[in-house]
Amino acid sequence: MSELSELQAQRKSLLSGIAEIDRVANENRILDAIREQRWYFFKNYPKVLMDKLTGFLWANLDYYPYQDEYNASKLQKFEAESGFSGWDVPSMEEFKFMIQDKTFPFRTGYDWYIKDTRDWKTKDNRYIRLDTLDSIGPGGAFIPVNRYLVADNPDYSKDVNPNNKVYTARERLHFTLNLFVENGLWPVFNENEITELFGKMYIEKTKLVAKLQELDGQLATLQAARTLSSEFDYTLKLSEYDIPAIDSSVIKYFQALQRWTDGLMSMIEDFEREKEEIIRQSGIVTLHLSKKYEDSPSLTSEENDLLRERFAFFLKSLSLGMNTLKERILSVKRQADELEARIDSTDDLRELAVIQDERRASFPLVAENTARIITDALRKIEFFEEHRNFVGSAVKILTEWTENYRVFKTTLMGQLKDSCVKDGIEEEIFSVWFSNWESLRLRIEKKIKPLLEWGLKYDVPVNEENEKSILERIIAVLDEYRKSIDSFFVNERKGIHQKFAFVPGGGLQEKFEAESQLYKFTSELQSSLQEIIFSCTSPADRIFILKWTDELLDIQIDEILAFVADNGLDKISAEILDGFSALRQKNYDVFLSDAKAYSEELARRDTEYNSLMFRMRKGLTEKTEG
Repeated sequence: MSELSELQAQRKSLLSGIAEIDRVANENRILDAIREQRWYFFKNYPKVLMDKLTGFLWANLDYYPYQDEYNASKLQKFEAESGFSGWDVPSMEEFKFMIQDKTFPFRTGYDWYIKDTRDWKTKDNRYIRLDTLDSIGPGGAFIPVNRYLVADNPDYSKDVNPNNKVYTARERLHFTLNLFVENGLWPVFNENEITELFGKMYIEKTKLVAKLQELDGQLATLQAARTLSSEFDYTLKLSEYDIPAIDSSVIKYFQALQRWTDGLMSMIEDFEREKEEIIRQSGIVTLHLSKKYEDSPSLTSEENDLLRERFAFFLKSLSLGMNTLKERILSVKRQADELEARIDSTDDLRELAVIQDERRASFPLVAENTARIITDALRKIEFFEEHRNFVGSAVKILTEWTENYRVFKTTLMGQLKDSCVKDGIEEEIFSVWFSNWESLRLRIEKKIKPLLEWGLKYDVPVNEENEKSILERIIAVLDEYRKSIDSFFVNERKGIHQKFAFVPGGGLQEKFEAESQLYKFTSELQSSLQEIIFSCTSPADRIFILKWTDELLDIQIDEILAFVADNGLDKISAEILDGFSALRQKNYDVFLSDAKAYSEELARRDTEYNSLMFRMRKGLTEKTEG
């Protein structure tokens, strides 16, 4: 994965995390919890305690050595441990305001005792006795106070006071919430669920947002340092625009579109300069493909349509279309210019209102669509750049297969016809062979386009490197199968007919002999594909190849079953026909994780097919002779 792709993947994950937090966020529950609670410990600052009514921090007496008398060095040490500086001795008034609340966490229930301790130090060497709240002489425990959180807001205690007449109850609660959030505090609420909710909304999300901003900075730097590519992240560029303002103002809208399209065109032109040689080479290839397909009179309409569509698909897949790309972007620019011209040409308020009320695509949608148009086009260029040899080979394959099919329909079929006429074989007989041959060849030709569609999507991962791509290797195997089919009809089909021409029941035996020979080619095809299938590391690719070849593997079985049904051959036992049907239903997917098991299953299929053919032909012979 490239650095850009990796950063984009991280950004997508962060956005997903933020969106999930926003989905469960509920500020009202947090404010309700703040209303019910005065004292707060913090998960991320465990050694302090906060009073909501003053904003003061107090030492957590489960950590601070309160039984020791005041000691400046110990107080300095606590500053480092607590995470806050500025600890001090509380005044008498501050201490009394704190301890008079019954919910103070360290009250022990006897009078106002704190941690079962009566005497505590306050400012100016004064001490307070907690059974009478009177000032006493020297001696006693010590709890430090910290006013850091409200140092810049001395009015905090007045703002949150329940009797404040200026702010609403919700606003007063917000002051406390803001104190938590602005200082990165994670308060512990009476309900653990609220504590966790606060952590998600204000601690975890803050970290995710900070990380997102950092990533956006990295992406912006990376994007600025590189030219346009199919990994172009339009959302980063879109973040430079004030979307709500643009979509609420027709003038800002056309100005944003002009700026957006000008920026894209500049990037496209830079890309063209960088990829000039690649674009030139691609143009040579697509020029060859763009020649108009000429229908061949020797082919049927279906055959001409197949070959024409195959060329059109390949041309569309490889054609870079930079001019088309720029024209589509400039079309958006022209529409923005026209909108500006309409506004400039009128001072009529009613006409301006009409323009304002017209329906238009939102600016983000236009931005996303233009970015999609660009990345689709650039993806083709990058594919061509990385697969120049394959593209050249694929164009050659496409051309050769098209020409070969025309040769098959003229020269090869002409050769077989001349040979049959010479030997006195009736046209009604060899025309059936032609029909079978054409059907087989057309099925093979129909396999090319889906194979190209699959192969052009991405590089198929393989176990080991090979000079040729998976697609080229499959086409080579398919080509051998095609040649075997042609050779059979040109060189062998007539001989099989002559072998059984004068044998009782020879017509049936001839058909089954021919299908047996053709099945051998199918078996060779599947065996040859086996190595290719298991060279793919992805189960999805293995399944694709297997499904792609399914129809070819079952042709001879389908032909036998159809022939028997069409000719009403009740001489063939139901058991044998059931056997052929079972072969038709074999599922090889389950063997795709084990090459040995797959090979053994193919061998079993061949054995079963040959055995069924032998039994069927033997039974027909016995019934004919009987």
